[in-house]
Amino acid sequence: MNRPIHTGIKMGLAMLFGYGLAGLLGLNQTLAAGILAVLSVQSTRVDAFVLAGKRLLDALMALTLGTLFFLLFGYENWVFVMFAMVFIAASFTFKIEAGIVPSLVLASHLLVPLAFDLNVLLNSALLMVIAVTVALGLSLIYPMRSQTVLLQYAKQLDAIIQEAMQSVVDGLRQTVSDPERHRTLDDARKTLRKLIHSGTEADKDLVFDKAHRLIHYLRMRDMQMRRVSRLHELLDNLEIQHPHAQTLADYIERLIPDIGEADKATDQLQRLQTLLEDYRQKPLPADRPAFESRAVLFQMIYELQAFLHAKRDYHNQFETLMKHFERAKPL
Repeated sequence: MNRPIHTGIKMGLAMLFGYGLAGLLGLNQTLAAGILAVLSVQSTRVDAFVLAGKRLLDALMALTLGTLFFLLFGYENWVFVMFAMVFIAASFTFKIEAGIVPSLVLASHLLVPLAFDLNVLLNSALLMVIAVTVALGLSLIYPMRSQTVLLQYAKQLDAIIQEAMQSVVDGLRQTVSDPERHRTLDDARKTLRKLIHSGTEADKDLVFDKAHRLIHYLRMRDMQMRRVSRLHELLDNLEIQHPHAQTLADYIERLIPDIGEADKATDQLQRLQTLLEDYRQKPLPADRPAFESRAVLFQMIYELQAFLHAKRDYHNQFETLMKHFERAKPL
């Protein structure tokens, strides 16, 4: 999804529709409606709604406050400057500063007749209403395929986690050099960060999705990647080849195909617990290096448990959430 290109297309359409609608309504400064509509276009639907609310409130405050200043002190440039200072401070106070610039432009229209003119006031207000309406309308109807994109990102993240875990297996079996293993992990983390960022943007288009399950799926994979990174760090501390390392490598290799959308974590946790209990029954090593390597492998098992808990908790969270939504449905 090339979001900047789509945003540019929406801006062009916003200029066209804003200008055209203002002309159909017989307003003055019709170009201003198009320009304001362009300024109101955002890359995501959530951002568009948030900005629209702030700009409408800010414009209402600017036109109201500006009219009061001009009626009290006269229609002079210095009065506009004083009004602008107060207005800007108020906008930041109420956290609606995103509307400062367009609102000041609209308020400046009040100066043109050098006296109170209701038509000018209404014209300025309608310009902002048209701009925001056009921008929101385009955001809602413009096809972004965000749901499909998020599903693609989820599958890509599954593959990235699988590749990073396979690198752990190779490290345990000492079939890959440490620099090569580190490069694989670094590439996986960079790709993951890009997908999480793009996925967060795509999720902002799903304004009517109550659960936002897909973005939570991506974030769950992000949490799991931290555990995978920790596994690689522990591998660096594995000084000698321990017999248990092969057993752990076999377990992870069987785990890799189960990394996907379905809940396989619960069963895998049981298998991992069995492996852990088996490790505990083994006799303690006789020398220090073997003992330290055994301790590292235990830590790796605990990281794998945390890895699987993240996936299981994700499923439990949304199973509970879906039940809540079902109860909340009207009869």
